[in-house]
Amino acid sequence: MTPATWSALLLLTAGLLHSCSLMCRKLPPERRPACYPVAPLGRGAVDLGWIILFLAGIRLAFSLSLWLGIVAALIYFIVLPFVFQPSLARMLGFRNLRDYLDTVGREKSP
Repeated sequence: MTPATWSALLLLTAGLLHSCSLMCRKLPPERRPACYPVAPLGRGAVDLGWIILFLAGIRLAFSLSLWLGIVAALIYFIVLPFVFQPSLARMLGFRNLRDYLDTVGREKSP
């Protein structure tokens, strides 16, 4: 595989872990999936994992080209959340992303 392909795979994996971690953290404990760590150390390990994958992928992209690195960072922070979060909401048992957001919003209000 080429370095550009490795960079894309690392960033896609980091984006998926990042979105999953963010969405699972916002859920009440009884709605979190069983595979998501309960202990703070486990949640920290998941976060450390996506950070390491992101840094490796973005470093590889910038080493190939400045423009490729900029585009990769923009795609990671702007496009990937819109790609992953609707599907993750359905995988977490919600009808759609709006249903997930309504549930998370209700849990925080008094």
